[in-house]
Amino acid sequence: MAALWKTCHQCLRYGLSHKSFYPSVSAINVISKRNFKPRWVAPTLREIKRRKDVEDDRNGGPKIFHRSTFLEWNYDAEIFAFSNRLGEKFNEATLRTALTHKSYVERETARLSDIGVDSYLQIQNNEELAVAGGALISKFTNGYLRAVFTRVPEELIMAMHDFLTSTSNLEIVGKHIGLGDLMLCSDFPCESETYVKSLKAVVAALAESSGEERARIFVQDLVVTQLYGLDINELWNPADPVGNLTDILKREGKAEPEFRLIKHSGQNSVLAVYYVGVYSDKNFIAEGAGESLEIAKEMAAREALKQLFHTEDSMKALPFGRQLKNIQSKIVQLENQPNLPLSKWISEKVTSAVH
Repeated sequence: MAALWKTCHQCLRYGLSHKSFYPSVSAINVISKRNFKPRWVAPTLREIKRRKDVEDDRNGGPKIFHRSTFLEWNYDAEIFAFSNRLGEKFNEATLRTALTHKSYVERETARLSDIGVDSYLQIQNNEELAVAGGALISKFTNGYLRAVFTRVPEELIMAMHDFLTSTSNLEIVGKHIGLGDLMLCSDFPCESETYVKSLKAVVAALAESSGEERARIFVQDLVVTQLYGLDINELWNPADPVGNLTDILKREGKAEPEFRLIKHSGQNSVLAVYYVGVYSDKNFIAEGAGESLEIAKEMAAREALKQLFHTEDSMKALPFGRQLKNIQSKIVQLENQPNLPLSKWISEKVTSAVH
């Protein structure tokens, strides 16, 4: 109010009429009326949100609708967009088969039978493509891992392979490329196995349409990249790291590992930590830390195995994309050629196998 009187006083002082000021006051009144909301609006909105939250909790989350329920749904356009989004060329009929689950065919057959229509449908499901695609994913994954991790024993290769081809990992890949909106199945939201089966079928469909080379690159770009940023040593837990290290050093003609306490802190507290170094022929190999001497000894043996296998924390980043162009032939060659098992691992044999 004080500002209003001040403005009026200034208008009179400089010879301005009140008419030039009144329109601004009326405009302020109109704006204030527009922004005014009755007192019942906020409590009503809060109650609506509370009821929606209660309903979502009962149903296990907000209800999700399949894109086929939308008015603008066009399956032909969705199939075309899917191929272009991935940057791959599919045979349209093969891709449709890869996205058709057996449950969808069974449901449609039963529905037509109930209304008295001939229940025979000339629709193929993705069962055969899923089996073929699963074999291709496994083969392509093994080839990449063996070509990149040349010094790693086959046990660790299998551990990484099992992680990449697991149901949870393939389900993530299937969801991220939008299979949930394209799969024809009886269950929605789709189950994990449905995602996995459809993704495997898509890989097989790509191999039939564009060749195995394109399918191999597809698996490398979408499936194997899930390994990026992970500590691969956490995927494999050897039962006896100290015994394995002892056996490897013995096969290489070196002395048995000798473990020595380097330093310790907080020995009589709950925050105790011990640092143990492992030596062979008086040469330092690695060190490990733990809350007890036994744990520190085991961690030192694990660090020594990491250095032998070249999987230490300072290892190079995994190659992807264009970096794989020069080793694709090597990947193909190693798809059916396993690495040395841990029981036969010797650095000399590994070096000769790599070169």
